[in-house]
Amino acid sequence: MAEKYNEISELLRSADKLIKEFRYEEALTVIDKVFTLDQRNVYAKAYKERITYLISSQPLETRIKNTEVKSSQKSVEAQKEEPKKEPAPPSAPKVEVKKNIPPPPPPPQPAPVPEQTIERKQEAQPAKVQKTPAALEAYKTLLLEIWRDGSISIEEQARINSMRETFAISEEEHKEIENDVRITSYLSMIKKEWQKGITNFEPLRKKFKITNQEQNAIEPKLLTLVQSLQSKGSVLVLDDEEPFLKILKDVLHEAGYYCFTSTSGEEALHLLETMTPDLVLCDVNFAKPNMSGFAFYEKFRSIDKFIATPFIFLSGLDQDVLIRTGKKLGADDYLTKPIDTELLIATVEGKLRRSRELKRSINI
Repeated sequence: MAEKYNEISELLRSADKLIKEFRYEEALTVIDKVFTLDQRNVYAKAYKERITYLISSQPLETRIKNTEVKSSQKSVEAQKEEPKKEPAPPSAPKVEVKKNIPPPPPPPQPAPVPEQTIERKQEAQPAKVQKTPAALEAYKTLLLEIWRDGSISIEEQARINSMRETFAISEEEHKEIENDVRITSYLSMIKKEWQKGITNFEPLRKKFKITNQEQNAIEPKLLTLVQSLQSKGSVLVLDDEEPFLKILKDVLHEAGYYCFTSTSGEEALHLLETMTPDLVLCDVNFAKPNMSGFAFYEKFRSIDKFIATPFIFLSGLDQDVLIRTGKKLGADDYLTKPIDTELLIATVEGKLRRSRELKRSINI
C-alpha cells in the first residue's frame, strides 16, 4: 500500500511539473497512469479536468502548431526508419538571364485601426479560470492530509503552494478552505485523544490555532462529539419519515448509542463533513428529487475515511431485487421494516464489534 501511494505521489508531482512547462499532452499520459493505480483518485480527476481546460483554452494557432509539431515528429521518425537513398548526381548550374523587369509596386498600407476597436480587443481578454468542484475537492483533500497532525512542514507548504498555482486557487479561497480544514482536523484529533484517555484539549486548541471566536462557534459540535464518544458508538440514520427516525433514535439511545439523523442523503453528506459515524443505517427509497439510498451509499463509500464503515440498508419493501442490489453494491446487511428492535441492536453490536476488530488487526 505504501509503495502504491508513493508511486502515485511521484506521478502527480511529475504531472504538476509538466503542466507548468506547458507539456499538457505528456501530463495527461502521466495522469492516465495514476488512474490505472487508483480509479477514484481525487487529485487525478482534478488534474485531468485542469489539463483538458488548459488545452481547450489555448489559441487556435497554438493548437494547430502543436499538431504540426507532432506530425513533423512522426514524419522524422518515419524517415529514420526508411532506407537511405543514394543522392542524385549534381545537375549543371542554370544560367539566369536578367531582364529589365520593373520593380513591383509597394504593398498597400493597412488602414488605421480606430481607437474603439483597440479598446475592444484589450477588453476581450480570457476570463478568470473557473474552479471546478473536482479542483476544490482535491485542494481540500490535500489540506486535510497536511493538517491531520496540526503542523505544516516546509515540504508540505511547498506542495500547497504548487497546487495553488496549478489550480489558480485565490488567497480568499485558500483561507476559507483552510479554516474549515483546521476545525475538522481539530475535532478529529480530539476524538483520537479521547480514545487514549486524554480529556484536556487546550494543547490541541493551540496546536490547531483555534481562536476564541472559532471555539465558541464549534462548542455545540464539541458537545455532540463528546456525547458520541461517551456512548458505545455513533450511528447515522437516514430516513425521510421523521416519526420512524425518532423511534430508531430512541431505541439506539436506550441501548447506549449516540444517534444523529437525516431525512435525505444530501443533508447527510453535509453532516459528514464534521461528523464521523461508526455505523450507518439508511433507507433505500427517498422522495424525489432527493437521491436514493443506493446513490447515497456510493457517494458515502467514495469518501476514503468511510470505505470500511459498516453500512446497513433499511426498507419496507421485502423484495429480492432490492436486497440483491444492496448486496451487490457491497452493503454489510439489509433489514426490512417493520424493524425488530432486538434484531436491530444485535446487528448494530455485531457489525461494530467486527469493524473494531478489523481496525485493530490492521492498525488503522
